Amino acid sequence: MKNRFKETMVHATRLVFYNTKFVFLHWGANAAAALILSASLYYLLANSLSHSILNEQLSMTLDYIWYIQFRELFKSNLDQLPYTIYSVVAIYALIQTFFLAGLVSVFHNPKKNHFVDFFYGGVKYWFRFTKVTFVSLFFFGLAFLVNDYLGEFIKWIFQRTEFIYADAILRSLRYLVLLFLIALVTLVSDYTKIHLAITDEMKMWRGVFFTIKFLKNNFTIIFGVFVLVSVIGALGAVIYNVVGTFIPKAPFYYLILVFILQQMLIIFRLFIRMFFCASEVYLYEDLSAEVVSQH
Repeated sequence: MKNRFKETMVHATRLVFYNTKFVFLHWGANAAAALILSASLYYLLANSLSHSILNEQLSMTLDYIWYIQFRELFKSNLDQLPYTIYSVVAIYALIQTFFLAGLVSVFHNPKKNHFVDFFYGGVKYWFRFTKVTFVSLFFFGLAFLVNDYLGEFIKWIFQRTEFIYADAILRSLRYLVLLFLIALVTLVSDYTKIHLAITDEMKMWRGVFFTIKFLKNNFTIIFGVFVLVSVIGALGAVIYNVVGTFIPKAPFYYLILVFILQQMLIIFRLFIRMFFCASEVYLYEDLSAEVVSQH
């Protein structure tokens, strides 16, 4: 088991290292989505502050009177922002599904890791991956629904009791159950996509049933690697938050340092996303390979 963990991490690291160019493609898509989301709000802020003496003051502190006036003046524009966010997020999710299809194709055939191969894999498997994504969204919603009903059930049990600690412990365990359900849906979704791509399977539900059986037979190693990579990603976020607390918010030029730090975190998260994909492709190929007996 330890050797397989080590082999998986080493092999996935090599796959990511030799394909770092795709990280910047992901980063470009992320930056474009952020630019689209922020452009309209930036225009409203520029329209409000470009000829105002509050422009310099707001970089140091928030003026609540100005904020209330800003909300009232641009109320109709701000009310439309959520729809813009929903639209961009939906398009961004479809683009990320396309990128995932390209990554799986490249990681499956490491020698064919040119941009042409990446986009070819994205085009070839995008529709299959998108179907899996929509189905997984339903089960993500179901997981949150189960979590809500579980919370209401715990509240009903302890509403006329004084077992405060038991209530707090069960509510904490409820969130652990939610995290486990999210991880489970994510694993089924990811390995179904990998199975559809590597075997060139066209039937989505056949791929889902195979994946469930595959995960049941190899759950320990697959879930262990998933948790390990998740912990590495979480450590990056923790380090970012710790370092961020030591960066002053004033004067204004310190915001440039904060921006650079944020971009480093985004790139790190993109590396982690690629690491998830690389480790899963490797585990699928390794664990589903036929054993050849020698006589």
